[in-house]
Amino acid sequence: MYSLILLLSLLFFGWLVVENRLACHYRQRIAHVIHVNGTRGKSSVTRLIDAGLRAGGLRVFCKTTGTVPMTIGTDGIDRPIRRFGCANIREQLSILRQAAQSGAEVLVIECMAVDPAYQKVAQHRMLCADIGVITNVRLDHTDVMGETLPEIAEALSNTVPLGGVLFTAEQDQFPVLERAAQRLGTRAVSIRPDAQTGSSLSAVDFPENVALALAVCEHLGVSEEDAYAGMAVYKRDPYALSFYRLENGGLFVNGLSINDPQSTRMVYESLVQPLGLTEKRVTLLLNNRGDRVARTMQMAELAEAVAPVRIWMLGANSGMLTRRLQMRMGEGTPPIKWFQSVDQLDFSIINQQDVIFAAGNIAKQGKELIERIKQEGEPYVL
Repeated sequence: MYSLILLLSLLFFGWLVVENRLACHYRQRIAHVIHVNGTRGKSSVTRLIDAGLRAGGLRVFCKTTGTVPMTIGTDGIDRPIRRFGCANIREQLSILRQAAQSGAEVLVIECMAVDPAYQKVAQHRMLCADIGVITNVRLDHTDVMGETLPEIAEALSNTVPLGGVLFTAEQDQFPVLERAAQRLGTRAVSIRPDAQTGSSLSAVDFPENVALALAVCEHLGVSEEDAYAGMAVYKRDPYALSFYRLENGGLFVNGLSINDPQSTRMVYESLVQPLGLTEKRVTLLLNNRGDRVARTMQMAELAEAVAPVRIWMLGANSGMLTRRLQMRMGEGTPPIKWFQSVDQLDFSIINQQDVIFAAGNIAKQGKELIERIKQEGEPYVL
């Protein structure tokens, strides 16, 4: 038995050595690897960088984790990633190999790890990116990454490259990220769209996302004009923030892919004026995951900010969230209704004076909901 254990251990460590050498081999064939991390907007920023670099004539391979994990090959074609079992960060090695074998000059890859230790392994043992991107720092995954913003910033800094450059649109926690970069001999660059350019950038995506992607593209020699032209027609995540007009004239806002309650609230507040939400009857539709209890509880804060006329729930933890809502909102708690399935949702009562704002999580019933909305509603351009 001892001999068998020893043999298996030797085989395992031997495979690790081989795997590491293969990773180094493939990495050396790619001029630049851009590792995109952050709380919110990772998929969008990854896709924006990809589009901008392609418009500048670079040969790019891209991978987003997002709602539906995808690759965008050097041929520009989106391909879903088929996973057998749970997600594993070793998937990043496969992407590195595919990028090298396709002759990519640049690999733009979204961080798929939440655990800080796995983030560090993915960056410093697998991808060895020379360009790091941290979109922002928000309260999310507090059970793994820390309960305060500085702690989460430290966790995200595990993907800061060694001796490279870090771009971030995070302002409040920038000092934390900058110190982490300095420890690794990396230059940290703070990106903030000014008021003049912000309005034009918002036509493509959130100004911070576009400004961040533009900075990365310019760093690699692509002109702002070319990069922006590419971003203007970039391929969005299939389940990104979107709008649909329902049969009776009501509006459905899909915010299910927004990662955390703070960002969800920011997005909602950014829509108040364009959609005239203060004059509308807002239905808050929450889809909750059973393994995201902390995030589910934080949705009570979102409900307070939105002040909806009704709350609809899908998914898990409905009883727990209902009690939390009643504790926080007291007599002002709106009617709350939980639905076992997406088919039970009655959109016939939603008319021109109504807006459904869907938030929480895209998983499971969230995807079913969006598929139903796509069938019954018409895409609406804000």
